[in-house]
Formats: sequence, structure tokens, C-alpha cells
Amino acid sequence: MGKGKENKIQSAIAGALQVYCQDRSLQLFPPYANQQGENLRKYCGDLFGLLDNADLIALEIKELDVAQGIFPAFDDSQHDIAMRFESLGVPLAYAYNAVETLPYHQRPQPPAWARSTLALVKRSTPTPLPGRVPSANDHESLLDWLNGPHGTNAADLFGRVHGAVTAVDDLRNGILVLLYAVPEQTLAALTPDDIIRTVNVLRNNAHLSYSQRLLLQNLMGASADVFHRFVSPAEHEERGSKPSRPRPRI
Repeated sequence: MGKGKENKIQSAIAGALQVYCQDRSLQLFPPYANQQGENLRKYCGDLFGLLDNADLIALEIKELDVAQGIFPAFDDSQHDIAMRFESLGVPLAYAYNAVETLPYHQRPQPPAWARSTLALVKRSTPTPLPGRVPSANDHESLLDWLNGPHGTNAADLFGRVHGAVTAVDDLRNGILVLLYAVPEQTLAALTPDDIIRTVNVLRNNAHLSYSQRLLLQNLMGASADVFHRFVSPAEHEERGSKPSRPRPRI
């Protein structure tokens, strides 16, 4: 058990989504393991998708040992990170198998295997998971989630950044925080050039330097506070040991 089993569950979910959502212009992007993490340039989950350029799918995949009712590879540190992104409004959720063998892996595959696979995958946001022993009976299926209301429309979110973010592989952590944690009126007030500057800072840097943090504050005011946790550790130390002084806008 472990990452290999999680990859197997992820393959089943991705394969079922591609078939079930074939009429909905589905884009899927599974980051490599070395692309995943908590800094600005990383991805906070295992699988990202867009349906009709509107519905965002953001999943952290886990394998459930159904007989014991536990996640053998549950990671407390990873869960803490997931909850931090959840607290910023990022719609990251856990997805896991509700049965030992999903229809995707059955041979031969049964009729309507894509739909039944999604019906047998559970989905939960990080806070109510709540840990290594999930409350599976309280969690909806991924199929029910797909067919239900999802809150904010991702197409509207992308519209806020004027085309600077268009594809599912653009959805690195910094961009997700920009889309979901910065107020709509703040983004709407930015010029196209300022949007591009903001997106470039968040897309191209793992952590924010002092000058980059100052740039975001100049552009977004107090709304830039959502990025404070992504400040470079070296900058934290530098600012703690030296008096602050204004720096030029970049």
C-alpha cells in the first residue's frame, strides 16, 4: 500500500472523468510528484481539471483500505497544508475509493463503468475528512459532486484576470490563491498590465521577496495579505534583523 495504490486510484478517477465528461470539454492535469507542494509554483493536489472552462476539479487522491476503514498513507503534514489552502477558499478536496476494486479496474469492465466508478469514489473537503479514519458515510460521491452545484464559477474567476490564466496547468498554488482569496472587486480594479505583473510574480517564484511582496501590496492593498505565508524564509529573517526602508516599485 502507499503511493502506488494511490496512483491506481488516480488512474481510475481520471479515466472515468474522461469518459463520463467527454461532452463537457474536460481538461485534466496530473502534476508530477516533484511539482507538488505548498509554495507558490507548486500544485497543492494530485489531479486538476476544468469542465467547460467553468467547473474546477482539484483533488488530493488517497487510497482507502476498505476492510480496515483507514488511509494507510495518510500524511498529517500534507493534511495541514490542505486545510490551509481550504481556509483561503481554494476548493481542494480529497478523493478516495469506497470499494476495494473500482469498476475501472474490473476485467471486463462492466457497462457504464465510468459512471459507477465515480459513484464509488468519495469526495471530502479537508476539514471534515477528518484524518486517517475518514467518515466515509458522511461524504458525497464524486459523481454527486459533479452533478451538483459547485459555488463560484471558474470561468468568472478566470475572467477576473483578463486571460492571463487560461489552462488547467496554470493553476499553481499562487494562481489559485489569487483567484479564490483575493476579493473580486480588487482584481476587477487592476489594469491588464498589472494583472500580467501579478500573475508573473506568482507563476515564476516559489516564494515572495520583499520587493515582490511590496509590489503586490502596491497593486492590491490589504488584499495582498493572503500571500504573507508565501514570503521567503530568508526575507522573514532579513526583515526581522534590519530596519525597514522603502524600495522602488518593480
